[in-house]
Amino acid sequence: MVETIYDKNHDILNIQLESADYWKSVELPNGIVVDIAKNGKVIAIEIVNASLIFVGDSKKVIEAAAAA
Repeated sequence: MVETIYDKNHDILNIQLESADYWKSVELPNGIVVDIAKNGKVIAIEIVNASLIFVGDSKKVIEAAAAA
């Protein structure tokens, strides 16, 4: 179950990889937040300021994502 959601108001792209019991988030210095399940698996990736990262042809990632 991979789901991509873009929140235009907050400019955040969320990629939900799977559903599992959430444990914690790890914030990386480049504006990426990784959500981790209790079993240690990565369950979601959140990209802050997504419109600054996905430009040009790669902007299709944001355009194809479901609206939040």
